[in-house]
Amino acid sequence: MVNYREYLGELQSATLFQGIEADALIKMLDTMQPRIVHVDEGGEMPIKQPDFPEFAVFLRGYPQKEIEARRFKYDMPKFGEPGMLMGEIPSLSEMNNTDRPMKKRGFPKGGHGAPKRNPMDVMMMSGEMVTKFYNEEISAAQSQMLRNFLGILAQKVTDIRHDLFLAKDNVDMYAETDKTLNIFTAGCAMGLVNDVARMWSARHPELRASVTAGGSVDLVRNVIAGEPCDVIVTADDKLFANMLMPKYAKGYKVFAGNSMVITPTGDKQINSDNWKEVLLDENNTFGHHSPYGDPGGYRAVMAIMLADNVEKGLSDKLMNAKGHLGMDKNPPKERIKPDFMFGYASGPISRGLPYAALPDVMNLSKDTLADLYAKVKFAVDDENTVTATPIAHAVAIPTAAKNKDAAAEFVKMLLDTDMTKYGFIPREELVGNL
Repeated sequence: MVNYREYLGELQSATLFQGIEADALIKMLDTMQPRIVHVDEGGEMPIKQPDFPEFAVFLRGYPQKEIEARRFKYDMPKFGEPGMLMGEIPSLSEMNNTDRPMKKRGFPKGGHGAPKRNPMDVMMMSGEMVTKFYNEEISAAQSQMLRNFLGILAQKVTDIRHDLFLAKDNVDMYAETDKTLNIFTAGCAMGLVNDVARMWSARHPELRASVTAGGSVDLVRNVIAGEPCDVIVTADDKLFANMLMPKYAKGYKVFAGNSMVITPTGDKQINSDNWKEVLLDENNTFGHHSPYGDPGGYRAVMAIMLADNVEKGLSDKLMNAKGHLGMDKNPPKERIKPDFMFGYASGPISRGLPYAALPDVMNLSKDTLADLYAKVKFAVDDENTVTATPIAHAVAIPTAAKNKDAAAEFVKMLLDTDMTKYGFIPREELVGNL
């Protein structure tokens, strides 16, 4: 049986599943049983016979790619981002039409203008699967999923009209509206922010919250570029101090910390007692996101560099281990999926997945160990070097926010939330004026 919870973060980022609580989403998928298929580089889409048309929901690429910021709820992710729909959505209307043959669909075949195809995991679904009645227990989640289908199609029509207006009259249909509270959030806090946004919208139907998820740096740049934003949540509090203050924000509030851990990607096991032996076993591989631009990547490397605080010489052994993957600045086309991944603890904790906790002296979780962490630095390029600090997630209200009072109320709701429920470490620190 497929463990859909392993992909919960990617599933919740999918436009198709917006507005569905995590437990309800997993229960719905457990009932529907869509298959998850790993497609190797250049592989064909696993489409079934013409009388059972399918489409695919892109879940995970290797290497993984962060979600870029999107303005509207029903905007589709771009190629290679979690949640992208691939194949024929209109198959919903074709499921009973077996007389007309349907073309076999596959991924683009190289050539001019075709997106680069790396290994990926996709979830295969059919029109019959998503429209069939199963039971009352999942009917509410299933109805929300179908409404999202309509929203996706409506957004596509709106996008076309927007392009036509720009081409004909140079009129931007997507001008700022006072009827939306615009929230930007880093991917690591998406579950938390989406839940707060649902509570907000239920209380304030006159000013519904619209959540845009993306990489922290991209979101900060969008604020600087003048994108409508009332609240912004980032994975790294230093982005506010270094990029937004004092012109674009007067201050920020740190609301949570995190910890670096190791998670298995398959059937192999690891825990807080045997992680050293497991990682150094030549039969195992371990990796992380790219450290040359991804905070989660360079924080993973920093954790490894701090391993000497656990055992002298361990850092060098891990960095130079035969199974250590992910340090190439120009990764090879054929990438190996590691057996274990370094990442934030909030991911596996919120998804109910196993993980190996690391000692405090290397997991970047303790404020009291800030001086110890700061002894480690990593050069992300020839000009920029980052210093290890305790992981901190923060929230701010941009100076250009159109709904400042509402934004302050939203932030209060967020700060009043139980952070441990989402795998975060509760933290509080105010810098400047929020």
